Amino acid sequence: MEMTERIKKYYGALTLLCVLTGLLFPQFSVLSGYTPLLLAFLVFSLVIEHSLEDFGRIIHHPQFLGLVSVSNFLLYPVLGFIFIKTFNFSGDIVSGIILLSFAPSPVVAALWTELSGGDGTPALSAALTSMLLSVAVYPAVLYLMGVASLSVAFRVFELLVFTVFLPAVAALILRLEEERFIPARKNLNFLSAILGLVIIVVAVAHMSGSVRSGGVMEIVLMVSVMLLAGFTYGFILGRLMGHDGAAYVYTAGMRDGVIPVGVALTYFSPAAALPATILLVVMPVFTGIVYYKA
Repeated sequence: MEMTERIKKYYGALTLLCVLTGLLFPQFSVLSGYTPLLLAFLVFSLVIEHSLEDFGRIIHHPQFLGLVSVSNFLLYPVLGFIFIKTFNFSGDIVSGIILLSFAPSPVVAALWTELSGGDGTPALSAALTSMLLSVAVYPAVLYLMGVASLSVAFRVFELLVFTVFLPAVAALILRLEEERFIPARKNLNFLSAILGLVIIVVAVAHMSGSVRSGGVMEIVLMVSVMLLAGFTYGFILGRLMGHDGAAYVYTAGMRDGVIPVGVALTYFSPAAALPATILLVVMPVFTGIVYYKA
């Protein structure tokens, strides 16, 4: 548990180290085919840290969920479409931007909220809700936006059912056997702390070893503007609501990069994973700045 807490405490620095590892050793890209499996284990190990009561708390934060959902389903998508038109992106890059724009809130937002002295429960509720909603939102958006055929959209749905929904349900069922499960929970906590880092290494290695097209700096700019807008929106919400400021900041600003990377590397080209991979690279910098100022 001490090692797990250390990993979580220095998660931002470790993320940057993983980015550097992926850039220096593109050979790790051979693991990209196992991204869905890694994602399934990650979701399972994250959800199993929480009880059914945590899911039940979702209904106790309707106002919070509604306000931060604006970032998920309006702010990020609008900015994504603006950048697609501004820089005239095309092909799988557009698919990657759409995947990133509709990415759910990350569970790690709850961790950063607590590190900043806030209440992590609302952030956790929002993350669990948006993560499960992504199972239906992603395939629907990809099909309606014309970037995926109906068959591909259905396969994306199947992928997310097996890598997000079913692992989450299995984890909750095991939580019912809490007394038997407690001895193994420490190991799974550690697993959840490192799996996200492993996926970052694989995604960056895949990007550095496969993507040769231009437009990287434009995507870095796009992701930076999105994060800045999200954190600013969360900061304003926190000020207006007068409570849970850190929860608003991190939940509205941070995006889950792992799920869009998993979808992109499974059903699209490496270019589609580029926006979410760059998010994984850039977000720790923004999160670190916000943390020290929160």
